[in-house]
Amino acid sequence: MKRNTALTSTYVNVFDRHDNLSSQNAPSVQPAPLKRIARGVLLGFGLSLCFMQAADSTAPKDYISHKEYALHLLGYNYVEYRCLLKLYGKESAWNPAAVNGSHYGIPQGRSEYLSRVDGYKQVVWGLKYIGHRYGEPCIALDHWIKYNWH
Repeated sequence: MKRNTALTSTYVNVFDRHDNLSSQNAPSVQPAPLKRIARGVLLGFGLSLCFMQAADSTAPKDYISHKEYALHLLGYNYVEYRCLLKLYGKESAWNPAAVNGSHYGIPQGRSEYLSRVDGYKQVVWGLKYIGHRYGEPCIALDHWIKYNWH
């Protein structure tokens, strides 16, 4: 059966322009899929830039927990992080809504500010408090073990 080459070449050219069909030889087959992958990556990156968080936010709240955020703030110092895990686990069980008398939030601080802000800002406040008063979470944990408060 004889093929109509003019008709076939017209359809091949139309398909090639839209990257749906390729009549390329084997060595040059790879670039088209790689271009589509690259376009997808660039599109994803572009969209992520369009939907960035507000400048006043303290953490990517939809992506990490309060504990992971604390680890990030501690510069991935796992020794201090383990001490902070124990300390805040005993104080509030990492619950941002925890209240014990006049003490609020994850760090159980005596500031009413902690009752109005999210858990990420509470972690920042608590680490600043620990840094100012004790220097590091392990010293604060030792104080808590000895006196049952920090």
